[in-house]
Amino acid sequence: MMRKLFFTLFLFGIFANGVYGQDSLAYKSKWQIKTLVGTNVPITKLLQGKTIDYLLIYDDHLFYWNESISCFFHKHWGLELNFQLEGSKKLKSRADNFITSVQSEYDDKYYVQSETSGMYDKFHFFNGDIEQFSLGVVYRLEINKFYAYPKLLIGMISFTIDEGHANVKEKNSNYEYKVSYSGNRTQNNNFIITPSVSFGYQIIKRLYVNADIMFPYFKTNIVFEKEFTNLYTKEKTVEYFDYKKNIFTFSLGAGITYVMR
Repeated sequence: MMRKLFFTLFLFGIFANGVYGQDSLAYKSKWQIKTLVGTNVPITKLLQGKTIDYLLIYDDHLFYWNESISCFFHKHWGLELNFQLEGSKKLKSRADNFITSVQSEYDDKYYVQSETSGMYDKFHFFNGDIEQFSLGVVYRLEINKFYAYPKLLIGMISFTIDEGHANVKEKNSNYEYKVSYSGNRTQNNNFIITPSVSFGYQIIKRLYVNADIMFPYFKTNIVFEKEFTNLYTKEKTVEYFDYKKNIFTFSLGAGITYVMR
């Protein structure tokens, strides 16, 4: 629903634009739309190099596609509505990596068969694994054909958490066990704060090329539970794994800005 609303507004903005006669649009535009592609580089990492990593539909290194609409209500001040999809090709191999990791952990003493819930065998860049939706304030600086827009955005980042299961049989024994991994939530939604700055240069009357530098921050509150159950005696041991972290990221993107009116 959120994605459909954003693209409805996006398309409306394109077809509702006015006409300018001037070459330089410094401080004249009111509505702008922007398209970016870029990459995220982690400053702090969520993943820990454990089996549980493969149950998170998340990667520390991500590519993104970003669409935004800006409205300036003052010479220097405006608002920006921002929608971002993020993904990584590594995520399509999570199921195989989970099975391999479980086998590596238990293969010395057990015969292992593993399965995980969820469907993630395809990668679609424009249907991202992680979604961001944010709104914020923009400060406008424009000189002739150049602009710089410092911004502060606040919103939500969302990604999914899977469950994992493994059936293991002890070697030289008839004992069978079930290993279960589950998180404290299936959908992880977190507030995200993104200080950023956009730089642009006008190449034709309404079109700018631009580069964005962003420093997103969000805090996760994820805890995984691992149960190891003897299927014969029903004895159970439980371990907990903490994925509560402050996540800082450096993002760099490039794209185009279209001045509507």
